[in-house]
Amino acid sequence: MIRIIDATLCILDDYNLTREQIYHFVELMGEIGISNLQISTGLYERLEGDLPDSMTYYLEMDAVSYMNEAYPNDKKIKYYFTPKQKKREREIPAYQINDMEEPIRIVPAAENSLQKVTGLDKLLLGGCSAGLEALKKKFELKQLILCPENTYHCATAIATLFLQNKGYAVVSTLLGIGNKASTEQILMALHVMERYMVNQDFKSFSRLKCWLESVLGEQISPMAPVLGKRIFYVESGVHVDGILKKYSNYEPYPAELVGLEREVILGKHSGKGSVAFYSKKLHMESSLQNHTEDLLQLIKEKSRARGTAITEEEFIEMAGRYEIHDEKA
Repeated sequence: MIRIIDATLCILDDYNLTREQIYHFVELMGEIGISNLQISTGLYERLEGDLPDSMTYYLEMDAVSYMNEAYPNDKKIKYYFTPKQKKREREIPAYQINDMEEPIRIVPAAENSLQKVTGLDKLLLGGCSAGLEALKKKFELKQLILCPENTYHCATAIATLFLQNKGYAVVSTLLGIGNKASTEQILMALHVMERYMVNQDFKSFSRLKCWLESVLGEQISPMAPVLGKRIFYVESGVHVDGILKKYSNYEPYPAELVGLEREVILGKHSGKGSVAFYSKKLHMESSLQNHTEDLLQLIKEKSRARGTAITEEEFIEMAGRYEIHDEKA
């Protein structure tokens, strides 16, 4: 069973999220198939213990709260991530391990119990197979919750590989904020490679992006994997031809699956396929069928001259010249 525990709310603990923002986030995560959330004591208190029933919750605890037993005991919380020790049944000891060679004493997990490890940034630097074997020597993967950190930009790859090899669960965040693996990238990688949640609708990714932008107060990069609004924009003539014939040759999944749209960009790298696409889209095939090459050259020249793409409105204006010319002829 694949488990992805999203810890976005923990990372955003200092943003003083409102109850409405938290509930909306939980709702949207459920819509993309995420059913496990890591929360903090602060977030629990902000909600006054009123956790939505739709999720499984893991509470992350700091050493002081744990030592003073200053944390909520709630049946809605399935597990507690505790600092390096376990006193009660629902507690999972959590370790920070930055390198597999570190001399850290780890108490082996008892049968049917779990451990959590955060870090392991370097795990794949020596290769995927070597990293996985090193992890297996120290841990029973089916009893391990892994929260890889992203210092070497490998966290999402580590998390995905771990789940493909029957690891119990991974901890990640939207966009990988907080130096973590990226929830949306793990989810879609497994969807494509392992046919995970093959019938799931992921359109709420676009709403999650808007939610995150409103909280952070900044725009997410248009080229961000999965969430970026321009990741399905294509300009190259060869690519446009290929995508229009069979999108799966170039795209791992259709844009509509994650609430985005595919766009053909008209610019200096465009080919005849792009002109044909817009001619068909705008019902201008008959009037432009003899002018495709001339119109393409005009598009390229204008795009080069100003360093930007040609808009649909500009295409209509440029194409209109040929319609007028034909009428006069």
